[in-house]
Amino acid sequence: FHGAISFAIHSKEIHNFKDFLQSVYPHWTETDGFIQDFWEDAFSCSLPNSNLSKTVCTGEEMLESLPAPYFEMSMTGHSYSIYNAVYALAHALSSMHLAGTIRNRRDAKGKLSPQYVDPWQLHSFLQRISFNNSAGDEIALNEYGELAAGFDITNLVTFPNNSYVRVKVGSLDPQAPPGKELTINEDRIKWHRRFTKVPPLSLCNANCHPGYGKKKKE
Repeated sequence: FHGAISFAIHSKEIHNFKDFLQSVYPHWTETDGFIQDFWEDAFSCSLPNSNLSKTVCTGEEMLESLPAPYFEMSMTGHSYSIYNAVYALAHALSSMHLAGTIRNRRDAKGKLSPQYVDPWQLHSFLQRISFNNSAGDEIALNEYGELAAGFDITNLVTFPNNSYVRVKVGSLDPQAPPGKELTINEDRIKWHRRFTKVPPLSLCNANCHPGYGKKKKE
């Protein structure tokens, strides 16, 4: 609801990400069944060669026209995590190649052939890997290959047309200096109209004077 405060997986906007989403169409990749199924369900239409008896999709439907509860044009925390995971694997494979673990091989015709890499071979290269992604965040994995990521604190702002936006109002960073792990920008918070910033009145009674006592009325 409007004014809600919540924790979310840390994310950051990636350059040209929205432009990429605007270029996605059902014919963008005919072999991607997920996009086709999602398109028919989201826009309540049927694509060519579909068994659904709905209005035929024009192929010109826009993802940005979908309501926020159904599809978000911004980079979500889960998408951002996948984005960083792909880059971490790319850096690990590059380190393996530089270390000589991966060697180019040629087939009988002299063409380079890809070499199969077992997942366990990546473990040592993923440990303590560190790089800066295109969003400017430093991605660093510990000795176990885990990312010590924090959380974003978001404020949900709704509108009369049932759309909404999540506004980042703070963060929880376990790698921040002591005492600065939690930061909140109160000026950016949009409270619900029924909420008040005035602290609630205490229901506690004043202390008794020496020699006196209080008893709850039945």
